[in-house]
Amino acid sequence: MLQAWQAYHALTYEKKWKPFVDEAWEAYKTEWVSENPTEKPPKNRFQIMVEFMREKFNNETEDMKSHCEEYRQARRETPFPIDSEAARNQQMQA
Repeated sequence: MLQAWQAYHALTYEKKWKPFVDEAWEAYKTEWVSENPTEKPPKNRFQIMVEFMREKFNNETEDMKSHCEEYRQARRETPFPIDSEAARNQQMQA
C-alpha cells in the first residue's frame, strides 16, 4: 500500500509540483558543485523529490490528506487502473 505522501505525489506531482522539484534539484546540484567541484552530490534527484513531496504533504490541509487516504484505499483495492500500462503489463505476465 502506498504511503500517504506517495498518494499525494500521485495526485499532485505532474500537475502542480514537477517544475518546483526540477528547480530544487537544479539549485541543489549548483550549490553542491560550487562547494565541492570534484565530488558527486550525495543526493540524487529522486531523493530531492521525496524530501520535497513529504514536506509539501505534511503542510497540506486535512481535506487534501483525507483525499490522499481515499486514494490510498482505492489503490489498495485496485492497484492499477484497468486501462493503465501497468495493468496491461501485469496481465501479460500472468
